[in-house]
Amino acid sequence: MLFLIVPVVLYLLTPFVANTIEPRIFGMPFILTYTIVVTILTWFFVWMAARGDHYYRSDKAEYVPADVAFGEDYAIDSTPAAGGEETEK
Repeated sequence: MLFLIVPVVLYLLTPFVANTIEPRIFGMPFILTYTIVVTILTWFFVWMAARGDHYYRSDKAEYVPADVAFGEDYAIDSTPAAGGEETEK
């Protein structure tokens, strides 16, 4: 997943690296050319991050527990009932 940091850094460096009109590449200002190149490189870095994912490589579905809400340690149904007793399943 660290590959996804590279495009962010390249976009943040745009004002410092490519803040000039000259040289013109293919008739476009350098800052526009730099932005297009970084956008194309972003596809590559996303692909590299996906290739490094175990679930992507093995073509398996990633397990996401449906009974746990937002990373909590307890199931949604484990809240106490109205009478103060826990529900049994």
